[in-house]
Amino acid sequence: MFFYYRFAFILTGLLIASTAIASFQKSPNDHREYLAFTLDNQIQVLVISDPETTQAAASLAVRIGAADDPHDRAGLAHYLEHMLFLGTEKYPELDGYRSFIRQNGGSSNASTGIDFTNYNFNIDAGHLKPALDRFAQFFIAPLFPEAQIDRERSVVDAEYQMRTQRDAIRRWSALRQAYNPKHPSSRFASGTLETLAGDIRSELIDFYHANYSANLMSLVVLGQESPEQLQNWVREIFSEIRNNELPERVIDEPLFAVNTLPALLRVKSLKNEPRLTLLFPVGDLQQHWREKPASYISHLLGHEGEGSLLSKLKDEGWALGLLASSANSGLVTHTLSVNVELTESGLKNWRNVAAYILQYVREIRQRGIEQWRFEENQKLSEIEFRFLEIDDPASAVTYLATELHKFPPDELLTAIYLVENYDPQLIHNVLELVNPENMLAILSSPNLETDNTTPYLQTEYSITSLPEAQIDEWRQDFADASDWLPQRNQFLPENIDLIEGKGNAIPQQISSSLGLKLWHQTDSSFGVPRSSFFVSVRSPITKSSAKNSMLLSLFTDAINDQLTEFVYPALIAGLEYRLYPHSRGFSFRISGFNDKQNLLLSKIVSTLRSPQFDAEKFEVHRRELIREINNRRKDSAYRQTINEFYTVLLEPSWTDREQLQALEVLKIDDLEQFSKQLLDRINIVVLSHGNTHYQQAQSMGQIVSTLINSDRVVQVEKSKVATLPHTGPFQRSIDIEKDDSAISIYIQGDDRSLQERARFSLLAQMISTPFFSDLRSVQKLGYVVFSHYVPVIEVPGLMLVIQSPDVDPPAMNVAITRFLAEFPKSLATMTEIEFQAHKDGLISRLLQKINTLGEKSELYWTEIDRKNFDFDSRNKVATEVESIRQQDFVEFVQRLLFEGPKGSLAIYGFGNHHQQLSQNPPLEGNIVADVAKFKKSLDYFPSL
Repeated sequence: MFFYYRFAFILTGLLIASTAIASFQKSPNDHREYLAFTLDNQIQVLVISDPETTQAAASLAVRIGAADDPHDRAGLAHYLEHMLFLGTEKYPELDGYRSFIRQNGGSSNASTGIDFTNYNFNIDAGHLKPALDRFAQFFIAPLFPEAQIDRERSVVDAEYQMRTQRDAIRRWSALRQAYNPKHPSSRFASGTLETLAGDIRSELIDFYHANYSANLMSLVVLGQESPEQLQNWVREIFSEIRNNELPERVIDEPLFAVNTLPALLRVKSLKNEPRLTLLFPVGDLQQHWREKPASYISHLLGHEGEGSLLSKLKDEGWALGLLASSANSGLVTHTLSVNVELTESGLKNWRNVAAYILQYVREIRQRGIEQWRFEENQKLSEIEFRFLEIDDPASAVTYLATELHKFPPDELLTAIYLVENYDPQLIHNVLELVNPENMLAILSSPNLETDNTTPYLQTEYSITSLPEAQIDEWRQDFADASDWLPQRNQFLPENIDLIEGKGNAIPQQISSSLGLKLWHQTDSSFGVPRSSFFVSVRSPITKSSAKNSMLLSLFTDAINDQLTEFVYPALIAGLEYRLYPHSRGFSFRISGFNDKQNLLLSKIVSTLRSPQFDAEKFEVHRRELIREINNRRKDSAYRQTINEFYTVLLEPSWTDREQLQALEVLKIDDLEQFSKQLLDRINIVVLSHGNTHYQQAQSMGQIVSTLINSDRVVQVEKSKVATLPHTGPFQRSIDIEKDDSAISIYIQGDDRSLQERARFSLLAQMISTPFFSDLRSVQKLGYVVFSHYVPVIEVPGLMLVIQSPDVDPPAMNVAITRFLAEFPKSLATMTEIEFQAHKDGLISRLLQKINTLGEKSELYWTEIDRKNFDFDSRNKVATEVESIRQQDFVEFVQRLLFEGPKGSLAIYGFGNHHQQLSQNPPLEGNIVADVAKFKKSLDYFPSL
């Protein structure tokens, strides 16, 4: 993976625009107005006015987290985060807050870290003020309802149980054992039934009052209203939060205790995804935010072009990917890390991998600190910032609330995106800390020898000192480094002019030559010199067998590998590229600054026409694909049930076993033969959208058309969707190699009509909060409890999902069945105002403002795939939602749910805890034992 920093240098006042309200610095392309201020109770506030937004949002970050947990109450801050959602003195209804947000087209969330807790929501823009009032009460007068103490404790424990099955969390739990035990980052953050046991309510309330203080809070609010109006609302609503005048946290302990580094941490993972991470503590770099030295270093270490570290490791057959990053890993302690995704050979030679990394660091220190490198990235970041596209409201407020207290308020955005000073000595000083003596090497794989187990997550690990002989070896150069370090970037954009005038209102088909259809729209409405060029290459042989499906994946892997060195500089220069397989063939996408897209496209097409296959790399990719498929059995239990659902419902599709059987016997000769057949009979669909002239779109279309053999054009239909008979419900059991059990129940619509899509969308909107509230908050069945609208190639459906460490699938099924039987009664008693509010909330989400060119391109691409060339599906469904009458909808839901969902499919799996212990009767319904046989017995919806 690549890493580059998107920071720009302030060259002239042209790069910084100021609002009329204050000297708040922002991108000239940002139409929003910002106002930063501090309330009398010392809450730091940023309000953002966006008259064009359809969604409002708010986020409050409090600088209290797991670091503040009492030593005998691990997870208390996280548990508090959960409890604040469950009613306040002013709004006591359980889950009333979530219900209000969801009903009005929004969503809410929260997260607890080591040093902060973030609460956030987004909502239909017209309901911001009442949502803020409900939100603020979390921090004014929460109830901590007695009846929910045990229930929410079980939910927190279920979340912890789920985390025990995630390798990233398990690695972190092992890493904490290497940290200085006196440093807060060494603490367990989640909480369990054990750590939160006993009569905890009074402790929870005391913790809240002792730690939650207005002077430790940062608030960001975004809405349609003027900055002055938003400021008035914030003053009116949030001034009641108490200021306890608590001091800022001071950490004077190092992240690693003295004399503990260098060390090797071995971690036994669940998935077979071996990796090596070299981690270096580099002190507190927050004070150097104008220089950002760690970002300069990470940029060079994480480069993937010619002369890069990754290229050298790939040449040796040791690496599949690499990510270099800098992070605030321990409150005031920053770390710099290099994470390498290893091949099997790389795992065996991990010491050599480390040697390459450490020598590469020395090369950067000796000859890589150069002003031209800094200025090259500075120029790119300058353009990026000049044409910065704004984030969606929810993402914007959540990120900014956490960052607000770190920088001068009026420089918040420029501090995040800009770098002002080139300081070679500072870069050199940081690099001096990136050495083998100051290193924790973290090796992760399922087959490592370990001698210890972490508390709580039970991760097997070992920590050993690295011997001096090994350190001495790593101090020596390992290879000839004369061609190391990246060269100058040929993809630096030169033409950043915007096309003047308006294009067509929607994309138009400007070319329909034999085998290629090209859609184009000139669009400079976002004020950015960017465009999207999407290509779908469709070939019938990719649908014919599991073997060909796997060969397609290996083909795209080989092409991506062949293109990496050439493409990576383009990625740094603001050109995004992606090539991937799908059920009808493969697609590739180019997006970003439109200058130099022709250069990148020509290289992609020439590589596709004349691919070069290497036997050693083929074997690496084949083994990696086998490993990837085997690792699916280690996914979360609920994800496995959802994956199986698509296997059952779609045709063609192949089971993991069929894919593995195909992969076991494939040779490079098979891939070479397949690549010749792949492009023999195809058709291509192209979308050109953005700051691109008609003539440039035509020219790029001509480049793509060279892939076509005009005598061998063929149409390739989408996959088919099985029609579930009303003789159901149907059920299928799968093996789950996890502790948790899970169930996913899917209820299918009758057709693809706009009316059916609107009805299912509204049902999903209405059922979401009560389903979550009843089965998670009240019945405490598990942490993962959700329902979603699930369209499958435009066939509407509803999916209800539970994953639990405590409840087995039959019990989950009974609970869901009871809920569905009762739900129509709540609709019958709903007022017209409540019903209309749900419709308005759904319409708000459907018609949510598109913030970036990329989002609009994605929407157009989806519509082309749907063959909706009016490009107005969102509006049509919204119009259909508005026309739904309450009585008609109640009757629809009663038929669907109260009388029993017959066109339905339940996929479930017993986790390790339940496979032998379940005393419940099995699920009712027709058993799908043989997927292939079942699918042959079904009818299918008409192909699109």
